[in-house]
Amino acid sequence: MRSTLTILLLLFCFATSAQNFLSWQYNDRYFSFSIGTGTSTYFGELNEKNSISDDLSQLSFGIEARLLNRIGARLDGTIFTLSGDDKNAPDSSFQRQRNLSFQSRNLHFQFHAIYYLKPYQGDYYKRWTFNPYLFTGVGYMKFTPTAELGGERYKLREARTEGVDYKKWVTTIPVGIGGKFKVNEFLNVNLEISYHYAFTDYLDDVSDTYALEYPNTTAELLGDRKDEIGVVNPEYYDQIQPGAERGNPDNRDSFLQISLKAEIYLPPDLFSRKNKAILKKPSAYD
Repeated sequence: MRSTLTILLLLFCFATSAQNFLSWQYNDRYFSFSIGTGTSTYFGELNEKNSISDDLSQLSFGIEARLLNRIGARLDGTIFTLSGDDKNAPDSSFQRQRNLSFQSRNLHFQFHAIYYLKPYQGDYYKRWTFNPYLFTGVGYMKFTPTAELGGERYKLREARTEGVDYKKWVTTIPVGIGGKFKVNEFLNVNLEISYHYAFTDYLDDVSDTYALEYPNTTAELLGDRKDEIGVVNPEYYDQIQPGAERGNPDNRDSFLQISLKAEIYLPPDLFSRKNKAILKKPSAYD
């Protein structure tokens, strides 16, 4: 009985809120909120074939402001996963004998400057049915590469697999292209493709040379994994030893994201005490 009353009370509150939500007055809307998902593909030492991921591995939130006729600005927050594995490299390659892998859960904050190819129409609800755009900016990302060993997952930074203490946070430069598809006067569906250059070569924990010494046995097993698959290529097997080449420090890591987002336009007085509507149609639709 108590559960039934609770459900009824929640439904009543939701209905009341929805009624108020729909009853606010219309004003032109320069701010919008977006939420989306998509794929994330890492490029570095552990993606030998540069294959594109098709796994949904990101969740993003954003607030955008229309500033000028063709210019907008956006703040984005994204949680996403990157991964790579030497097992996908050819059997005859050094990478296959190296036998390294990683997976990381990342937290990414970005500021974007956006340039729209079509100008603003003067009222948000008169916007183009399709409006392509370009964007770039700067990001700040926390990354935590991990690897599985013996059924457990370990943080590779703490293992110091190359004897290096690299930072947890890194600056990124995003460059992208997108398009906004108008669904109705309040809602867009946005498709974006963005490339992100990272100012580090350690997104995958692989950059330079094998550590000369390790803090413990677990760290050594995480740093040098050639013996897990045996001798695939004798020449490369003998090369893998402390101080030997492990990665390529001349090429920094990067990643590509393909995102699909739902965007809703916010009234200018959304957070004021006035009883204004977010979804009431403008007078042009009455």
